Amino acid sequence: MDKLRKVGLTALAGTFAIGSAQALEMSASGSAGFTYSSSDDDEVTGERFSFGDSITLSGSGETDMGWTVTASYELDDGNTPYDDQTVSIDTGNGTFFIQTNADKGGHNRLVPNVYGSASYSLANGVGTETGKHLADGVTGTTNLAYTNSDIAGFDVGLAISPGAVGGTDTVVKVKKADLTDGLTVAASIGTINPNDENNDSDELTLSASYAVGGVTVGYTHTSIDQSKASSSDIDATHVGISFSVNDDLSVSMDRSTADNAQKSVDEETTSYQVAYTMGSMSIKAHVTKTDNVGYSSTATDENKAVAVSFSF
Repeated sequence: MDKLRKVGLTALAGTFAIGSAQALEMSASGSAGFTYSSSDDDEVTGERFSFGDSITLSGSGETDMGWTVTASYELDDGNTPYDDQTVSIDTGNGTFFIQTNADKGGHNRLVPNVYGSASYSLANGVGTETGKHLADGVTGTTNLAYTNSDIAGFDVGLAISPGAVGGTDTVVKVKKADLTDGLTVAASIGTINPNDENNDSDELTLSASYAVGGVTVGYTHTSIDQSKASSSDIDATHVGISFSVNDDLSVSMDRSTADNAQKSVDEETTSYQVAYTMGSMSIKAHVTKTDNVGYSSTATDENKAVAVSFSF
């Protein structure tokens, strides 16, 4: 077996099922930062400062068959020592992933943003549907995925994981970049908890983006249908635009609308963001507001945050 490539910091990554087992020498990279976040004046938000710091250990090696195996472990604060764990196997004809996050199992969404988005809840979040109506796809703690960036010119992905309350979650997604100059289109379909008629759902996401100069615009439509008669089927749209002022400064804004079949009003979230980079330091900020929170016409919510981070 070819010797594994040494990349710096020595750490025992474990034993791979493919090829001979041996110690894997890994490199370390990290980041540190803090965020100041505030919500509506009438809300009790507790501590407004939060820290974001992590160290990522990663390394790769080659098997007898010429496959490249890469391991990555993110050490982060929280209830468990690991935040994200990924083992990928590049066969030369697509890559397999085993991971503890839904990165490869999420739906294709092409709406640009430079910090956060109206499409999901930020720290202290706003709204209650901004995350739900753009579901992440496979929901299991650990999922298996396969990606291939060139199947007849398409970028294709497949992910599966155990359903939270039964069955196997499945997401299939396809993306085509540069359909014409600057235009990218994507589609994905998912089945969640298929064995539980009270919690199952079918998800369909269609998305497109167009880039010209420093401007990118994007659109996403998501449908979530459940078989249970009393369930709340949801249709959502998400639109956004970003602009690169220069190599260091970018701004963006986006808006999402969630339409619940059993509610009389739509939940609407609008977000404005800015990001500035100075070498290894970045500063990002956003202002996000939701109207009709939880589909209630009398409820609004707002969140503002500034984040400073350093990579090393």
